[in-house]
Amino acid sequence: MRHTQTIVQQLAGFVDELCLQRIPVAVVAEARRCVLDTFGVMVAGQRSAVARKAHTYARRVFAPGAASIVGGEQALQAVGAAYVNACAGHAYDFDDTSYTGIMHGSVVVFPAALALAQEQGATGTALLEAFVAGVEVEYAVAEYCTTHLYFKGWWTTGIYGALGAAAACSRILQLDRAGIERALSLALCNASGIKAAFGSDAKPLGVGLVASQGVAWALQAEAGLSGPLDVFENERGFLRLYNDNQQAADTDLQFFQRWRLTDPGILFKTYPVCSAAQAAIELCACLLRDHELCADQVSRIVCEVPELVRISLVYDHPESIREAQFSLPFALGCILAFGELGLEQLVEKTLTDCNLHRQMQKISMQLPAYLVEDDTLLTRCPEAAGVRLTTIDGREIEGFLGRPTGMPGNPVSDTALQGKCCRCLVYGGFTPEQATRLADAIWQLENVENCRQLAG
Repeated sequence: MRHTQTIVQQLAGFVDELCLQRIPVAVVAEARRCVLDTFGVMVAGQRSAVARKAHTYARRVFAPGAASIVGGEQALQAVGAAYVNACAGHAYDFDDTSYTGIMHGSVVVFPAALALAQEQGATGTALLEAFVAGVEVEYAVAEYCTTHLYFKGWWTTGIYGALGAAAACSRILQLDRAGIERALSLALCNASGIKAAFGSDAKPLGVGLVASQGVAWALQAEAGLSGPLDVFENERGFLRLYNDNQQAADTDLQFFQRWRLTDPGILFKTYPVCSAAQAAIELCACLLRDHELCADQVSRIVCEVPELVRISLVYDHPESIREAQFSLPFALGCILAFGELGLEQLVEKTLTDCNLHRQMQKISMQLPAYLVEDDTLLTRCPEAAGVRLTTIDGREIEGFLGRPTGMPGNPVSDTALQGKCCRCLVYGGFTPEQATRLADAIWQLENVENCRQLAG
């Protein structure tokens, strides 16, 4: 069906009309899970080199304020806090992924909304509503644009995240519909992000920048600044220039009818590397465990993957931890060399480990016909993996995993997700007791009277 409103007007109408009572219970539950997971990886990520450097930069550029750098004692103005926290949240690539548009949604929207909510003294309910508004906006537009933009080479997290962060922050500021339209228009006019950033500091820094800009665009809209309402459809606008006019047939974004948080849902990661590696890591670890094999008994591992995995895992010989997070040989090499792949392995000295390098040489990646030719794959199991493991005595052991643990269709339990969050909080400096209390507060986010209580 044709829609008489522009995309920006549809988005603004949804953000304006949203309230907790209109959100299905299952969607609220998934939003809490996203917030819990994102908060944990934000705190853990503060220990990363890139987040520490971003923090140094932010202290120089942004004034002190009421928005916390989570896990620490310092607070900055909302724009600065959003920048540091979002960068930290993506530093280990441990944050959630949405296959709607193929992006990291929560790690842009939540730090932006949290920073402004703390500055405004907003309630947990307001934060939860803003988060749902932000991620649903970015996912809806991503779905409308299909996956063309991603496979063209744009980094969808930076592109669509701009909209999501601006939408969430508009909600925190309680802008009227015209104000929300202004914020979203400004966001679309200035959205950017390219996949050349993968494997470098530019990727987590880009997340920080987009989150901070989301705060800034909402504040600028509050001040009355604006952009064109037809920025999406204009002949010099977003759809044509970014996406070659590729779009879904239906121009109705189906807000309040479909909720992308649960349909198709969110991938929560088990391992702190690119989502494209999750299935291969889990399957390899499972085969080794089930067949009681150690690294010295393995001569070769061949991973059969679809195109989405191949174009994401581009570093066969990583020279930095940033590159290693997009390297299948590194990921599986860690499983062989150390028996695990966790935050403890994401340090530069790991890359100098001689045993790791020996194990990495055993790993190769292929694009088999059965994965390349399956037109339904991107919907069913976009980052699947087949693993063929050869032992030194000539045995071949094979397996296939379409949906790793944490992916829609194979969800991680609330208990396991809380465990991940608490481990991240402890890694970031919390005591186990502090971590449990904070996780419990996030599960009951609607009961938080002032988001400054979530300083960590």
